[in-house]
Amino acid sequence: MTKGISPLIASVLLIAITIAVAAVLATWVTTYTEKSLPTTTCVGGSMAFVSAEYPKWSDGSIVACIEAQYVSLGDFQIEVLLNDDTVQRFNDITDTSIAPGATGCIRTEQLTFAKSDVKSIKILTNCTNVNLQSILK
Repeated sequence: MTKGISPLIASVLLIAITIAVAAVLATWVTTYTEKSLPTTTCVGGSMAFVSAEYPKWSDGSIVACIEAQYVSLGDFQIEVLLNDDTVQRFNDITDTSIAPGATGCIRTEQLTFAKSDVKSIKILTNCTNVNLQSILK
């Protein structure tokens, strides 16, 4: 007569191994998706300047007051295209977040170039498909 482990112990071991494998897979899938999907797309989102005077040059920095339409916006960056076709990107120093339908103003740090050096600007957000391009006023 051969002896083996009892059916109860075999069942407990089988369940424990299954849970361990599931935990390892869940950790791997979570890490993989966070690394491969770092951007956010906001379906139907858009933004607009609150008036025709924006974006504008103010005391050596760029200021833009905008309205978020349909989605919350944040993590603003202002991308500046200079006349020599170089691009510089600046973070919003006000750390503004704007709720859908609300308005807010963003601002760059003090810039090292003149207003006359700027060809155009582009405002970028946390939503990869929501941006706004304009000339500086």
